[in-house]
Amino acid sequence: MFRTCTFLAILLTGWSALTGPAYAEIPADNNSAVIFVYQRVGEDALSDRNIPLEQFKAHLREIKSGDYNILPLQEIVDRLQDDKNPLPSRTIAITFDGAWLPTMNNVIPLLKKEKLPFTVFVLSDAADAGNDQHMDWTALKKLRKNKLADIGLLPAVYEYMTDNTEAENADTMNRAVTKYREIFKDDPTLFAWPYGAYTKKLQEKISAYGFKAAVGQQSGVAHAGSDMMALPRFIMTGEYGDLDRFRLTVRARPLPVSDVMPDSPGLDDDNQPIIGFTLAPELQSRAGDLSCFVSDIGKTDIQQLGGNRIEIRLDTSFFDKKNRINCTMPTDNADEWRWFGMILVSKNTELTASAGNQSE
Repeated sequence: MFRTCTFLAILLTGWSALTGPAYAEIPADNNSAVIFVYQRVGEDALSDRNIPLEQFKAHLREIKSGDYNILPLQEIVDRLQDDKNPLPSRTIAITFDGAWLPTMNNVIPLLKKEKLPFTVFVLSDAADAGNDQHMDWTALKKLRKNKLADIGLLPAVYEYMTDNTEAENADTMNRAVTKYREIFKDDPTLFAWPYGAYTKKLQEKISAYGFKAAVGQQSGVAHAGSDMMALPRFIMTGEYGDLDRFRLTVRARPLPVSDVMPDSPGLDDDNQPIIGFTLAPELQSRAGDLSCFVSDIGKTDIQQLGGNRIEIRLDTSFFDKKNRINCTMPTDNADEWRWFGMILVSKNTELTASAGNQSE
């Protein structure tokens, strides 16, 4: 299996050897943010979805000790769309998926103590259940009164929306939105894609509910040119949440691209797709510095077509239902890298998500 430590070793070795000319900031750097997502914290029996509590504390120490600006996700979304009020350098958002009660009991006191804003994405059916695993609506209403906390929405249940019928997705979304409106007396504005999986048609359906933004689970840095209905988040879970990776991602810079294919994570029938994107013109001269990695495959060959067009041709089909592609490029700062990621999800329901890629 493709491991984080292998990725870091290859990445840092390759970049340390670069001797090409330095280049200045690009427009995308002037209004960008790194968004983190946690699922389970301090629930060590769930190793592939959890990070130890001490590890989470180390993340908070890194944030507090560095030159970072931690802002609410809602403010980040608003300012990404406001050229007159751009985000400050090194802006960070902290999010949690699922409102798992043991995790929230572990992290909320720490976040309150450090006065760090955060967003919790909620499953409405789980909140209805009132069990000892999820925050219920009473606890969520109390949490929302704290100025540091905001509540975003998942569907009513955590499922691959790309596997469901249109009617099934409409049912789980209507239940979730209706319940949110009933409890909080206003409309939800932030949505999270379960497993980071969506299609263009699903994006259109979600937009119709009035969400200002939706977040995924693909790695990368949100910037003013990002798709607001698929903002990237760096996932902190299992082997992907160690302090070295956190330091690498917290300092990441945007790697703006366009004409991405496939154009959304949900694949139809092709489990060996052609992967491609066009680099922003200001990065064309550095296309040769680009490196791309595919989960369970590793570093992959890149074809540069027509200047700034990049394509990846896989020699084998994906092994897992959920697959990650991460592409990185060095900057002139030794501790900062440009980062663009994709998630591709097979329709083959017999495949399972690999441990490193799994989400609730």
